[in-house]
Amino acid sequence: MTGNRWPEDDTGRTVDAVRGRPAPNDFDGWVAQLGVSSCRPRAKRHLMISGPPALPAIERGLQHRKPIVRRLCVNLLDRLVHEESVSALVGALDDEAPEVSARALHALACDLCKQNECRPGEDLWVPRAVELLRTSTNPDVRAAAIDALSKVVSRRPDLAVVLRAAAETDANRGLRSKARRYVN
Repeated sequence: MTGNRWPEDDTGRTVDAVRGRPAPNDFDGWVAQLGVSSCRPRAKRHLMISGPPALPAIERGLQHRKPIVRRLCVNLLDRLVHEESVSALVGALDDEAPEVSARALHALACDLCKQNECRPGEDLWVPRAVELLRTSTNPDVRAAAIDALSKVVSRRPDLAVVLRAAAETDANRGLRSKARRYVN
C-alpha cells in the first residue's frame, strides 16, 4: 500500500488479490483478499490467527475502497483491539458506509468480543455515538448507537436522558421501542 491508497491493477482489483495467496507475513495482501469473496474466509482466518502483527495492516484496511473490506477490518479489530487501534475504530464511525459505522459502534462498546484486556475508553466514542443517534439518517446506525450506549448507560446516568429522548422522538417506531427498553 502506498499512502492511503491501495495498489490496483488496470481492472480495478487490488494487485495482491490478483496474484493469489499472499506470503504469510504480507498482511496488506491478506487484507486485500477480504475484498474477494472466494478468498475472504481464508483471509479472515489468517488475519485473526496472526493477531497483533496484523493490526497495522488491518487498520490500513479501514481506508480500503471497498466497504466490505472496511467492515471486515472493523470486525477483526473488534476481536483484536489494542490501545493503538481505538482511534482507528473511532475514525470508522465517520465511514460513508452505514454498515461500517454500525459495526464500529459495536466494536467500541462490546466487551464480550474482545480477546485481550483492551477496553476502549468511553470518553473517545460515547460522544460520537450520541451524535450519531441524534443526527444519522440511517436507522441501522441509530440502532447501533442505541445498542452501544445501552452497554454503558448503567455507569453513565447522563446517557439515560439521551436514550429517553430517542425513545420519545426517533422517527422510527422500532427504534423508539428499542431505546425505551434501556431507560425503564
